[in-house]
Amino acid sequence: MDIPSAADEAEPGAAKTLFQSSVVLLLLIFLLDSCQRKEEALFLSRQGLAGKKISAREIRLPVKKVLQRKKIYLTFDDGPNKGTLNVFNAVKEDSIPASFFIVGKHVYDSPQQEVIFEQLKADSTIELCNHSYTHALNHYTRFYQQPGEVVKDIEKNANEIGFNNAVVRMPGRNAWRIDTVSHTDIKESEAAIDSVHHAGFAVMGWDVEWMFDHKDLSLTTDTDQLLRQIENMLASQKTKTAGHLVLLAHDQAFQTPESLEKLHYLFRQLKNNPEYELALAGTYPGIKNKTPQSSVNP
Repeated sequence: MDIPSAADEAEPGAAKTLFQSSVVLLLLIFLLDSCQRKEEALFLSRQGLAGKKISAREIRLPVKKVLQRKKIYLTFDDGPNKGTLNVFNAVKEDSIPASFFIVGKHVYDSPQQEVIFEQLKADSTIELCNHSYTHALNHYTRFYQQPGEVVKDIEKNANEIGFNNAVVRMPGRNAWRIDTVSHTDIKESEAAIDSVHHAGFAVMGWDVEWMFDHKDLSLTTDTDQLLRQIENMLASQKTKTAGHLVLLAHDQAFQTPESLEKLHYLFRQLKNNPEYELALAGTYPGIKNKTPQSSVNP
């Protein structure tokens, strides 16, 4: 009895199908290799290397650039006051890096403010910076007429409150003295601000301010408008340092549920934007994170 071969048992046309599949696979390999060779030839042509003998190891096709995120520094002035604890809790809830610029006099204005300050100081995830001891008692013109007294006021805040960085924001002035960045918004204040810088402090102003009404303390800048302003300033490189933006807000403007809702909205929009990275003021380019020797607590 004849025993059928494996070929006899195969489905009709199976061998033909296998052959066709092999041909298709070979064609695909050929096409992929051809595309690779064309890409390499185009790259060599653009580099002016066409016709030259180049080893495979020497060919390095372009690599896509990694997205360089823009840094945003969220800073809150004038604490501790009635809005400071609200801002602090919002920062903690949304896991946001934030820098609080402290006025020394406000720490001791009431037992409640001192307790708030101690809460801030005990938290290592936020940053505390110097915003003067007296805030010029809100008499800015008179304050800046005496450069020596201005330096003493800043140093008193550093000595009595204690900061682990040299960052200072001048009361009532948008002034900068950080590395090569130098700006004075009101000329008459220049000598005093220079004196603070010469005493070893890094003077930080701001690029964008979240405006509020000083009478009823309500926010006057729409949150989406603020976000567009941030985006436009970074895109047009109009910030003091390209790719870096300092946002100024004030603690006292966040005392209502409505204002806190806007604050959370801002935090989440910035945090979830892949083009942005939130950072502490002390990490701003050019700042040397060292408290001036004259300001170290004894």
